[in-house]
Amino acid sequence: MKDVAEIHRQIYAFLMEMRNDDPSLRFTFRKSNRGGRLEKEYWFYGNEYYVSLSFWSGMDWKNKTPNIVFTIPADGGACYLEVNTSDAEDKRRFVSQFLVKPLGLELNGVRYQKIYAEWGQDYLGALRRVIETDKRQIDEILRKNAHFWQKDYGIIGFITDEDFEETLGKVQSYQLPNPVDEAEPAVDAHAMQRIRELRIGHFGPIKSIIITDISFSTPWIFFTGENGTGKTSILRAIATGLCQRKISSEELHSDDPFHIALSLYSSKDTWQNFEWNGLGENGANHALTFGFAAYGASRLRSRPRVNEERPAETADLQAAYASLFDYDTYLLDLHEAFGDWRKDPLMADLFERRKGFILEILTDIFPYLYSINFEATKDGELFTTYIERDDAGAPFREVRFNQLASGLKSLIGMIGDILIRLYHQQPEISDPAEFRGIVLIDEIDIHLHPKLQKELVEQLTRTFPRIQFIVTTHSPIPLLGAPKGSLIFKVERNSTSGVTVQRLDDKLTLGDLLPNTILTSPIFGLDDIVPSSHDAGSIVRTETDYTDLTFNDQVKKRITAFLTDEKEQQLIDAVNSRAR
Repeated sequence: MKDVAEIHRQIYAFLMEMRNDDPSLRFTFRKSNRGGRLEKEYWFYGNEYYVSLSFWSGMDWKNKTPNIVFTIPADGGACYLEVNTSDAEDKRRFVSQFLVKPLGLELNGVRYQKIYAEWGQDYLGALRRVIETDKRQIDEILRKNAHFWQKDYGIIGFITDEDFEETLGKVQSYQLPNPVDEAEPAVDAHAMQRIRELRIGHFGPIKSIIITDISFSTPWIFFTGENGTGKTSILRAIATGLCQRKISSEELHSDDPFHIALSLYSSKDTWQNFEWNGLGENGANHALTFGFAAYGASRLRSRPRVNEERPAETADLQAAYASLFDYDTYLLDLHEAFGDWRKDPLMADLFERRKGFILEILTDIFPYLYSINFEATKDGELFTTYIERDDAGAPFREVRFNQLASGLKSLIGMIGDILIRLYHQQPEISDPAEFRGIVLIDEIDIHLHPKLQKELVEQLTRTFPRIQFIVTTHSPIPLLGAPKGSLIFKVERNSTSGVTVQRLDDKLTLGDLLPNTILTSPIFGLDDIVPSSHDAGSIVRTETDYTDLTFNDQVKKRITAFLTDEKEQQLIDAVNSRAR
């Protein structure tokens, strides 16, 4: 297996050299740093097993890949040209009519492929061949048949100079030393982006909590514990310190003065200490971090529209943490934000740049969300529609946001609120993977199917690789999606010590544990996971997954059907004979 990053570097050098001879040569780069890919020098499409690049615009939204790609396997296998046609029948018809025969493509499922086996492991030689022959042929076919295409998500076209220069500049910025951590000086509070140490004193039921030795690379901090132990109070205290929020006397449970001390990183090797006692006149008007948002367990989706002008909630720091303290707080409406961004002349260009990132994020997080049409119109009104698909991949009809399932709306509501707030706080950024800051979420598992509980943590990690998430959960499933380096604290409470926390990730190898083990571990402390309906006379099934259970049931049925009384006696006699 070759070093994929080295393949990216070699392809980049090769293509840039070819551009010296032919400045019109344009190709695709990875547009987003999702999952920290650009930081790993994955400059083109692909993953740890292959590299893919394209010389044409247009994406296959079902596969989330360019329509036409040249792919280089990292295991040294033959390179191949691939045309993806899974998302549009028009595109499939065009490819079969105009490209298959001239290029010598062969059908492979919903894709057409041409394999360059004769080049062996010489992928740069195969790439040159594609550019000098097949690319020229495809370009000519596209020019002659440009009338075939309508403006939709299935189009195959040419990369514009503007798009190429923008993505090239982004990749080159990641080739510079420390493109992420060249932040503002540490003396500027806005340069802070992650928590290093946390000390809370006399806030609600918390008497004293001290958490130290949090690494700059810590992506997630989980707090678990039974109801009423103080998990929400910890998040509220953190929000109060980060936002220098003025607190009320009702929030304090003792006469001892509230105090929170935070040590915050501005880069891997630089941090600054902050203290807050809640006694400011009005509190601060900005958070201590680049970006900040916080969410309570009740996440209402959007405020009903009213005739009067809506307040500028994105600019209000108090609104960023309001739902953590007030269960009646509404989240910002992403669909409504689309409309506002379209109408504002100053935001229109930014919206055009953001649309692709938002589409990629939402369709990745929600597997049944097929695509988003940002430009739907009816009776002169411009709005956004969503397209879902079934288990077989077939799309349903377009619907507006309020017609989506409640669970889907709820998640889009929170993720949309995160995007809107961080876009406002860091307006120079288009790619959400470059946002920095801290996001707090109380009961991240609430109302979610177990599959989504795991996937939400995974997708938030990919979408916001530079955000530090601090969350509470009652479920072991989100921990299955936790990336390496995450911290886990169990929260307990008693009348003497108040709220206490115990770090557990350093005592358990979370990556080696399945849900049953996590439930019975000190993280959740569930002593008995045998169902109450279990019959004492039957055997508890201990298979680790449902596939094993069904396989064992099938084996048992086949043995029962095969093993007649006569065959059972023959088996017993054979065993006894060998024992003599």
